[in-house]
Amino acid sequence: MTFLELKQIFEIQRKFDRQRGWNTYENCKTPEEIADFVEHFVVVMVEELGELSRARKQFLRDNQGLDMNALRHELVDIYVYFMQACMAINMDLEKEFLRKKKLDENRFSRR
Repeated sequence: MTFLELKQIFEIQRKFDRQRGWNTYENCKTPEEIADFVEHFVVVMVEELGELSRARKQFLRDNQGLDMNALRHELVDIYVYFMQACMAINMDLEKEFLRKKKLDENRFSRR
């Protein structure tokens, strides 16, 4: 099994997006452009979360089997959109995760 570094995953996605013209996040230079992208991000995330919720509902309400492949598919879609949002604001996800983790450790330390 091959493991990729987070930066490699982002680069693979960026290359894929560029090949298809889906890299509009790379053009986010002004606060207005970033705000427009964030609006797009919120819409697609709501759509993907709705699809995830539908899979759950089909299992719980409709007594259908839990479609693990559908869950995986939707979670990866959410991850892709999340990466694009990070790239829109030039966010170093690893650095920000570690910074936030430290804040949370201090905030939620066991007393």
